[in-house]
Amino acid sequence: MSEDLKTTKILLVEDETFNALLMEHQLRKIGFELIYHVSTGEDAIFTARLENPDLVIMDIRLAGEMDGIEASTIILQESKVPILFVTGYDDELIRLSAKKLDPIGYLLKPIDMNELKSILLSLFNQ
Repeated sequence: MSEDLKTTKILLVEDETFNALLMEHQLRKIGFELIYHVSTGEDAIFTARLENPDLVIMDIRLAGEMDGIEASTIILQESKVPILFVTGYDDELIRLSAKKLDPIGYLLKPIDMNELKSILLSLFNQ
């Protein structure tokens, strides 16, 4: 396991507790250890400012007033962190809005963990 992955900071923004726990488990199996989980767009912005993550995995539909696309827009105005969108909704308008932010990926739930692993290892040159 690469030391780089152990020190890579991932901000996971997911409002469904079960999905978040599953994703955290999978990320740890890949080799990531520094995983910050929040459930709202507002908390995502705050945590991104505080922790300066190397990657944001962003659900699109979130608890709170703000969706994942809005939160990602604000985060990207402040840093050039890669964003990986995940969603349970395959809506063309949402997909187009998300793609305007030039994410590293757009995955539909349930997430194919092999696809997730491939995207992440490619991103971090592993």
